[in-house]
Amino acid sequence: MKRAVWGIAATTLLLVLAGVWISSAFPDGLERVAANLGFASREAAAGPGSPLAKYETRYFHSRWAAQVSAGLVGVLLLYGFGVLFGRLLRRKRHDASRHAG
Repeated sequence: MKRAVWGIAATTLLLVLAGVWISSAFPDGLERVAANLGFASREAAAGPGSPLAKYETRYFHSRWAAQVSAGLVGVLLLYGFGVLFGRLLRRKRHDASRHAG
């Protein structure tokens, strides 16, 4: 089991690193919608306070390191939400089966 977890972690890390290298210079879907709806100019006002503005962390001088760290933060947040959601579902099923029997 541990080998599978390490394999998944290594694959995730490689995907994040590769994603930074192959990411497009074109605006993503959210930026395009903001531009189409006319509120993209508000980004400058909200940008400095955001910890992951422009999909970069503020803790590195290298743009590449800032993007990789933001990608890893995103992956860790999604993984954490997935684990939390899975545990809540498992608890709900366990409680439902205990009350049904």
